[in-house]
Amino acid sequence: MTDKGLATSDAYDLPAAVTASWDAFIALVADVDLSARTRLDGWTVRDVVLHLGTWDGESSLRAALETRGTDAVDTPLDPDAVNAAMIVAHGDASAGEILAALQASRDAVVEVLSSTAGTAAGLEPVASQLGPIPLLTLVHAGCYELALHALDVADAVRADVDPRLLASGVAALADTTGCLAAREGIEASVGIDADEASWAFASRADGGWTVDRVEGSAHGPRVSGSAEDLLEASAGRADPVRLVTLRHLKVKHLGGLLALTPIIDQVPGLPGGRGLKTAAKTLGGLFNR
Repeated sequence: MTDKGLATSDAYDLPAAVTASWDAFIALVADVDLSARTRLDGWTVRDVVLHLGTWDGESSLRAALETRGTDAVDTPLDPDAVNAAMIVAHGDASAGEILAALQASRDAVVEVLSSTAGTAAGLEPVASQLGPIPLLTLVHAGCYELALHALDVADAVRADVDPRLLASGVAALADTTGCLAAREGIEASVGIDADEASWAFASRADGGWTVDRVEGSAHGPRVSGSAEDLLEASAGRADPVRLVTLRHLKVKHLGGLLALTPIIDQVPGLPGGRGLKTAAKTLGGLFNR
């Protein structure tokens, strides 16, 4: 069987990591001010939490599941339109209803994990905003989204994010990036060296990729920093060039990292893609002077 990242790793308990991330996010937002404005343009905490929920059986996960085994798997999903419609339709929901919808999403994820983890079904491609990726890789990528939105909420209400949620977000970032690199036939080995947890992925031209936990510092091409800075730079929440200039992020063997730039061109829905492309050009110029 071809390696499919952490979905096929014997050393990583993907179901436990995903479930813990959902539980940590729900615990964070359970008692916060939902009316607080976030740094996301026009979004309150209510909007952030609401769009992650399941309403009338509809959710981003359900939309992806419906594409399995169909031609629609190759059409990237448009989460912005779906999220906007969801917020309009349920904008008057009570705090209890919003949290119940969030819990329903968590329970649906757990159900998918229990029925597909360790099976061929879990590796079937589904549509996503990033294009077709294995089902379990998509579910794992949810840890990245939850970590980012936890940072959005924490910024708005001055709360702390569970470090385990941030660490799982970094693992999901490494896993998803390895998936996209492998899908584009890029052969690369890259480390994402977070203070909280270091990971390295190796993608292959045959479409397979591996992701391994790194004890100590990663070697070879890598970017290092806190989990918060790494996540926010990757999503465009923070300027990667500024973080490097301030030495909040450190880049080693930039040439190896630049091998990943085709992903930015080939994945229109990549979070922060435009900013990352600009950063790649700028950093390339800085390091080549």
